[in-house]
Amino acid sequence: MIPTRLIIAIALVASTAALARVARRPNALPAVNLGALPYSLDAWVGHDEQPLDEETVRILAADAYLNRSYTAEPSRAPLNLYVAYYGEQRPGVSIHSPLHCLPGTGWEPLDVATVEVPLVNGTSGQARRLIVRKNSDRAIVLYWYAIHGRMLANEVVSKMWLLHDSLWFRRSDAALVRIVVPVGSADPMAAEQRGLTFARGVLPYLLQLWS
Repeated sequence: MIPTRLIIAIALVASTAALARVARRPNALPAVNLGALPYSLDAWVGHDEQPLDEETVRILAADAYLNRSYTAEPSRAPLNLYVAYYGEQRPGVSIHSPLHCLPGTGWEPLDVATVEVPLVNGTSGQARRLIVRKNSDRAIVLYWYAIHGRMLANEVVSKMWLLHDSLWFRRSDAALVRIVVPVGSADPMAAEQRGLTFARGVLPYLLQLWS
């Protein structure tokens, strides 16, 4: 039997090649306005973080990004919301998975899981949940790929949907949504629920930012 890793590698190579071909075709991209996300979301109040440095922006190569913190209780550390939008996927310019990037910034993943997140239409999407540690600090990281109304946690599945939509709709735009919740002295499960509560609150607004 062919090893699963080999099948995944072949799928990724094939999808990258196909995306490179369709990226040459003209397509109509939606207007993108990440800054239109409200600063007040139910009980959450947000403020913009400092812009990313030029080198980080160059490496990420996103067409637009949002870096904002939100808090619902002044006595608790704010959580961070990061959204990176890419108008098209092509070799050298694509979404960077936090699963691969976080270790490079010193954060060690302690546990990785996939969680279900209810959507406004009565269905559910999936997000990746990481418990990470850096020195004595711990955090919960929730992230997913927003691809034409879908909420996907798996990198390979997101690549395949991008390939599908590129071939059928001539669109390969997508966004990465990441939420980081400091754990501090709290129970990681409580921090995870806090992040999921915020995710459910922000989901209805996200599609309005680029579709």
